[in-house]
Amino acid sequence: MNWRKFFMFSFLFLSVISFSVPEMNLNHLEFLRDEFIIEGETKIGYWIYAEKFGDTYVHTEAKGEGVTCVDDVARVAVLYTELYKLYHNEFYLQRAKEALDFVMALQDSDGDFYNFIFDNGSINKQGVTSRKTANWWAARGFWAISNALEIFDEDRDFQKKLDNSAKLAYTFLSKSLDEDYFLNKNSDVSSVFLLGVIEYYKYTGYESAKELAIKIGDSILNTQIKEGLMKGAFNEGTDYQLWHSWGSRQGESLIELYKVTGNTKYLDSAIFLADEFYPLLLSLGPVYEIGKYIKMYPQIAYAVEPIISTLVKLYSVTHEEKYAYMAALFGGFFERNNHLSSPMYGPNGEGYDSLHSIYINSNAGAESTISALLSLVRLKTLPSKVQPLTLSKIVSGRETLIFEAEKMDTGIYYFELDNTNNIRIKTEESIRIRQKIDNFYYGEYEVYISGSFDSKTYVKASSGDNSTDKNLDPNEGIMYVGNLNMEENQIILYLKPESGFIHIDQVILKPIDPMFIFDFDQFYYEFSKGKIVKTAYETTTEESLYAQTAEVESVVIDNSFLLDIEELFNNDGIVSFSDRKSGNFDNYDGIIGAKYPTEELIKHLTNNVYFYEKEDVYFKFKIDGKDNLILTSQVINLKDMEKIFDYMYIVGASDHGNYTGKIMILYQDGLSQEVNIAFSDWCQSPIYGETVLLEFGYRYDSLGITENINPKMYLLKIPLKSVPVQSIFLPQIPTMHIFAISLK
Repeated sequence: MNWRKFFMFSFLFLSVISFSVPEMNLNHLEFLRDEFIIEGETKIGYWIYAEKFGDTYVHTEAKGEGVTCVDDVARVAVLYTELYKLYHNEFYLQRAKEALDFVMALQDSDGDFYNFIFDNGSINKQGVTSRKTANWWAARGFWAISNALEIFDEDRDFQKKLDNSAKLAYTFLSKSLDEDYFLNKNSDVSSVFLLGVIEYYKYTGYESAKELAIKIGDSILNTQIKEGLMKGAFNEGTDYQLWHSWGSRQGESLIELYKVTGNTKYLDSAIFLADEFYPLLLSLGPVYEIGKYIKMYPQIAYAVEPIISTLVKLYSVTHEEKYAYMAALFGGFFERNNHLSSPMYGPNGEGYDSLHSIYINSNAGAESTISALLSLVRLKTLPSKVQPLTLSKIVSGRETLIFEAEKMDTGIYYFELDNTNNIRIKTEESIRIRQKIDNFYYGEYEVYISGSFDSKTYVKASSGDNSTDKNLDPNEGIMYVGNLNMEENQIILYLKPESGFIHIDQVILKPIDPMFIFDFDQFYYEFSKGKIVKTAYETTTEESLYAQTAEVESVVIDNSFLLDIEELFNNDGIVSFSDRKSGNFDNYDGIIGAKYPTEELIKHLTNNVYFYEKEDVYFKFKIDGKDNLILTSQVINLKDMEKIFDYMYIVGASDHGNYTGKIMILYQDGLSQEVNIAFSDWCQSPIYGETVLLEFGYRYDSLGITENINPKMYLLKIPLKSVPVQSIFLPQIPTMHIFAISLK
């Protein structure tokens, strides 16, 4: 890695850049807005889900829960209240009012809240995510109401209604706290309640509310993790350390508590969180959860927004530029600063529901949309000269790294795979695993290993001539091995158990001195130690995991030319009953996934060939080993093909949703043709007009268990020009699979 520092990156430098945080688009939020009947009264709420079918979004209920809920409508109230405080626009005031009116309609006489409304207008009073339990929706409803008290000075009747509701909720929730002043025995939901208590105190001036806020804040302080991988985060577990990204507003609430008390211990705690834990999340992305291992996905807007809100507020009270920089870099999640380099914020203001390892769930429900919009509202309060950093993309650096043990080089050592929660290596013998690290920055790293050990286990981690070792006691979870000066771009771990099994899940490297390289406006910059400098950075070209180009011949049956594309197959998605614990059609991250049953397919085949009578066309299938290709920009060159065809037929399916893209067909006369390729999810109904070529009665799940789900293979028919085809260029869509291609 070659790089050199050039000059300090400052607000002054950014003043020449015209970019800014994306403009807030309320269109999709307005689409989610609707009239709902709540036990005979019409209220304005927001649909909880919006599923995407092609280019169209459709209002969707949460099955068994309801169509709209306090949790989401309270979010809307917070969003519009914050907008009104910033811009004093009457539209924002009106939207806040109607959302608050909905929230109060779900408040019971004791001060607690129900959450969901069924589509028939009745309140869901028994569901575990809806019944009265002094839970998330009650805390968020109280926060939304208290946060809005001050903006209705000119609407005293409504303000009085809010005041009464806030007082009722405050009294009930205060009495629902446990001995640690927590709701539901946890600091996460309690941090939401704390935000409401602080706003209630600011409006009423009640010293008792301030005293309660201090007690809750002090209890939150006591949960902050002081060392280890999650240093700086707040423990949300009971039996073991646990942190999850959604709802973790402890840092934000402590900053607000500092504002009203002046006690720097609350501010120091938020600073500790930002300085020690947030760099890990900036490295890996807003991971879903860290507990006994790091659960990377899904990554959601609701995880990013509390981070941004905390950092923006931290900057507002400390005026330290590094927190503004970090907030903007995290805000880039919605633009392209994620591992897929793809927007998580749609052109119509959609907040996409989740980011996964190889795909984006582009459904756009209320939670995701509101969280994205609230993130933009926060980011817009940063200095205009730092807002452009939301367009940055982190490309490298001295970052936290995570390796799945089953994907590391295990050499000749014997082991089994254990599929408990996360896939793990299982062995009772000594084992050595190693990992070469591309694009690596040398330095000192903390080494952690996750898994479970039945007995005391000796672990040694080494890089070059440097090593660290430790005898780990029987345990389960993430364990510290030692600090290692990484002098080579490879780490080797040797493990030797005294007796019994060890299950090795993940190897994690956390740098002592994190540093990030990001690109911005065609230049590269380094962010470290709170400063940004311009730097030279030499990009490296990553080799594809799959063969990209193949010269293919064809098998001719009647008028069908069946392309032999087996050389490009990179996925095993069809397995027999005897091999049902192997195979993996839909789990790109893992070793094992769900798959099609061979027994069902071969019923339709003769010598591995399928005849589709309606189109009078044949297809060649492969049922042993790798049997389909995941689309990764492969190029199919047709060998010695002089014949002119009318149509190209493609058999395929998508996993984890419905996907579209473009195929480019190059003809021998030099002209090209770009056509759409679209395959629906293999376990759903076709939405793009494709033909269901084959439908199976069941599938095997990742454990090999037969599931009563009906997976399908679809047929796409593409008209061709009257010129011989020379090449077919496939797109990069790793959630789309092709089983067969024929020309006729």
